[in-house]
Amino acid sequence: MSTMTKTSEHLLYLMACALQGVSAREEVLADADLKQLLIMARKHSVASMVCMALEKTAIFANADEATKKQWIDAKNKAIRKNMLLDAERKTILHELETQGIWYMPLKGSILKDWYPKPGMREMADNDILFDPSGREQVREIFQNRGYKTVSFRKGNHDVYEKAPIYNFEMHVELYHKIYDTFNEKYADVKQRLIPDAEVPYRLHFTPEDFYAFVIAHAYKHYSGSGTGIRTLADIYIMNQKLGGTMNWEYVDSELRGMGIFSYERESRELAQKLFGITELPTEANLSETEQQMLAYYLGASTYGTIENRTLNKMRKLQPDGGAITAHTKRKYLLSRIFPGREWCEAYAPTVYKYPVLLPFFWVWRLAVKGVKRRDIAKQELEAIKRER
Repeated sequence: MSTMTKTSEHLLYLMACALQGVSAREEVLADADLKQLLIMARKHSVASMVCMALEKTAIFANADEATKKQWIDAKNKAIRKNMLLDAERKTILHELETQGIWYMPLKGSILKDWYPKPGMREMADNDILFDPSGREQVREIFQNRGYKTVSFRKGNHDVYEKAPIYNFEMHVELYHKIYDTFNEKYADVKQRLIPDAEVPYRLHFTPEDFYAFVIAHAYKHYSGSGTGIRTLADIYIMNQKLGGTMNWEYVDSELRGMGIFSYERESRELAQKLFGITELPTEANLSETEQQMLAYYLGASTYGTIENRTLNKMRKLQPDGGAITAHTKRKYLLSRIFPGREWCEAYAPTVYKYPVLLPFFWVWRLAVKGVKRRDIAKQELEAIKRER
């Protein structure tokens, strides 16, 4: 298939086997490169999932011990990490309940339990929405548990970390103001949440609202830096869990209102074609649009790429939607070197509050950030040059 390498074909095939709980066929994996496969699986945060299908095969049994150990270690690490995060999250949420702070777990902490096996869906952090009036109390909860405050009151979420693997993003809003459509949609999100029947102060989305929110979050990344193949697995799993009982008329209305109806439909159909059957994806099975979409997912990795982010931002600045012009490139560069107040509201709130600081902030950003993040700046410049 023109859009995929053999390694990506094997990755998708083994993911489908793991998601459906069926044994992989040896002949399909006869020419698999397990080392390259592991590199790609890690890139997309699906090493544990792939290992759960791969470890039952003869090609795995006959692999060298070092390669097998790397795969098993990746799987066991994911399982252990999920267990530790689950236990810590339970403790944190109990603290919130004790102090009367309403909350709602988000995204992966819900999705992971819908996968066929524990640890199949890898986790990087915990995302929790909570009552903004309890922001100081929440910081104290984390500090009392030995966490480092990485970010506080600098955007729509605060970040707390503790060795070896604990990372919590505590949200007071679901979206930065720079994502105007999504921010407006979820500005008063508490009004649409449902109290838990058993746990006080715990709130939930309806299944339909949960689905729409996860799709919106996926699109935020997809249209920015990009997002990896795990996102398609999440969409597949959500539809397996919720698709048969949701009010699709309501879901479609919500998606249309956010301008992501086509993205959801195309991603859902692609996910079903990839993971709904345990066959290698073929050119005949995927439309040209689906091939392009899959190539974008495969090229992005879990957290996207600098090139995707740069190109997508320039495309948004191009007024006619055509080829990116030299004028648009200059406009993009100026916006990166001299960000305006709207950007500062989300990422530099002190500067936003005191506009007189803006020129000094620009100088500091060039002198300090320009040096510390010069590799990223170099990648951006290369992406700009490549775009013709």
